[in-house]
Amino acid sequence: MRDPQGSAAGTQAPGGPGCAAIIVVNYGSSGLIAANLTTEAAAASGCLVVVTDNFSSVPERDAIARLCADRGWHLVARDGNDGFGAGVNRGVEAAIALGASTFVALNPDAVASGEVLAELVRQVADDPNVLVAPRIVSSGGGSFFRGAQVSLRTGRIRTDWSERDDDPEWRNWLTGACLVYSRRVHEALGGMAEDYFLYWEDVDFSRRAADAGFSLVLRSDLEVVHDEGGTHGVQPSRAKSPLYYFYNTRNRLLFGARVAPAARLTFLAATPAESRRIFLRGGRRQLLTQPAGLASALRGSAAGVAAVVRARQRPRPGQARTAPARAVRRPVLVAHPSPDLYGSDRVLLESVTGYIEGGDRVVVALPAHGPLGPELEARGAEVVLCPAPVLRKSALSPRGMLTLITETASALPRAIRLMRRVDPDHVFVNTITNFVWLAAAKASGRHLVCHVHEAERSARTLVRKGLYAPLLLADHLIVNSRFALDVLTDTWPVLGARADIVSNGVPGPLVATDPRPELDETRVLFVGRLSPRKGPQVAVRALERLRSDGRRVHLALLGAVFPGYEWFERELHEEIARRGLTDHVSFLGFHPEIWPHLAAADIICVPSTVDEPFGNTAVEAMLAQRPLVVSDTSGLREAAAGYASARRVRPDDDAELAAAIADLTDHWAEVVTHVGEDLDLAWSRHAPAVYRSTLIETIRTRRAPAREGRETTS
Repeated sequence: MRDPQGSAAGTQAPGGPGCAAIIVVNYGSSGLIAANLTTEAAAASGCLVVVTDNFSSVPERDAIARLCADRGWHLVARDGNDGFGAGVNRGVEAAIALGASTFVALNPDAVASGEVLAELVRQVADDPNVLVAPRIVSSGGGSFFRGAQVSLRTGRIRTDWSERDDDPEWRNWLTGACLVYSRRVHEALGGMAEDYFLYWEDVDFSRRAADAGFSLVLRSDLEVVHDEGGTHGVQPSRAKSPLYYFYNTRNRLLFGARVAPAARLTFLAATPAESRRIFLRGGRRQLLTQPAGLASALRGSAAGVAAVVRARQRPRPGQARTAPARAVRRPVLVAHPSPDLYGSDRVLLESVTGYIEGGDRVVVALPAHGPLGPELEARGAEVVLCPAPVLRKSALSPRGMLTLITETASALPRAIRLMRRVDPDHVFVNTITNFVWLAAAKASGRHLVCHVHEAERSARTLVRKGLYAPLLLADHLIVNSRFALDVLTDTWPVLGARADIVSNGVPGPLVATDPRPELDETRVLFVGRLSPRKGPQVAVRALERLRSDGRRVHLALLGAVFPGYEWFERELHEEIARRGLTDHVSFLGFHPEIWPHLAAADIICVPSTVDEPFGNTAVEAMLAQRPLVVSDTSGLREAAAGYASARRVRPDDDAELAAAIADLTDHWAEVVTHVGEDLDLAWSRHAPAVYRSTLIETIRTRRAPAREGRETTS
């Protein structure tokens, strides 16, 4: 096997889907690994082994390559040393390619029996929402780790553990010496943070996992032996290595800037006492015998303070920029046509979060107040109101066209004024209906990125050309599916060279609840806008068929109408009353938090009657562990592909929709056995962290030539 980040060796066969992998990061420690990780322990645990070798020397590379070849392990050979977190991440990526879904991060100087490893793996395989670590002891029998907590006020570490983990200051964390977690956790968090280099990655990883809703479990009944320092040359005394002092003092402050940003000042104030505390872990005698350790602690403290200061100097929403213009990255202006929280709105949240995680200041222009605004502000964006018309089919009438022209005439100057005030590096326009912002960006000479969420293949060619024509103004297009790209290039072939596919990131619930083991009355949930194209009327007709067949089924409609489409909701109420279904249909309205409603449902239906570029709701059903019935068309087919608990039906066919719901109900015991696998597959495809990093990297890669050209000619 060959890893894209390096080379790999070894003859061990892949473990296959759902297997577990031991991940070991090596840096000059092939002898320790050979002695501590036996083939018997690996075999007894049922794990394949992946060794990430951070290059230290040619002889060491040869030694670890021979060891992996002899024992049938997989070697990921790195050209340099990127640190522990990066090494674990590269090993996990290689293990995923081999089919693994559970990972054991194990230090080279740790010894674990096959039985202990097997039990840890079993617990995570049974519940992928937990991270598990055993009790760690030294070879002399002393306690090394029996649970630990970190102060979110000062960064102090103490030996303690709380089963509740809800103290506002002291929070649990699990050691990375032996840490077991799932692919779901890895992809939800984007792996371990890679810039700690050494130490504190496990503290950071634990806290981010807990904050994301995953559970930390300490197995005090299971024991692993670990002699700290064997991998970086500790002397046979209490004194620690210079690396230990430097990275522990530095990374305490880096952790504070990252995970507890509101407490940066208290972290800084505690630095003299906490750095002293870290240094004295090696005893006072080292001041005479190993003074280099003190110098390392001082240098680490200074580096950590610098990291906090840099983090504080990043422009915050609404903060005046006092640094010289050349020293501050210009902001990104994001324009979005809706203040709601439906599919493309939720994707926008992840897009903005990606920019912010990359260090950008983000200003988001919304047309009105709504639930999206507070969500954006909570993630660190600045929100401004700048009303602009949106291109809808209602604009095709003479009256609608006149209204559109009038609103555009007032909105375009307003958008240009905002653009001049913000002075963005580039403009990110979400959806092609936001045509005013496309024109404003081009008129202002700004680099323009448009995220295309539409795919109107069923529209007449002339209509499609008119709808997609504003995209000719864009420098770069992001499309969310292969189907959407095909429609785009069929309409305007010239746009294909400007477009990149980035699959939607779809956040899931903190914890997905299991389906009900048995059904009395089947609860079907429709999620989406109440509009003819989304198909709630098809779901109502299917409900009538099911109840006519004597089946106990209730339909809930989760969503509201676009302004101007109130007529459709009235017609829907009238149709439900005419069919005698009033007592069997619930109108839930719009709710920004959808997961409680998905958890209360048994089956999700997405009966769209026309083309969809993608189907976020289909993915959300899988993330909620709920079987799905979806129209077999366009991007919906792409979104639902490969899921065992999904059924596809012809669009606008209520008979097929009813039959699919009946089939899921009749085979319920079998269907619910597949939802866990479908959940894992959905996470692997649409983890928000993967989407965010891919989107920003794609934009920056395309943006780089434009920046270089401007700098060359200036």
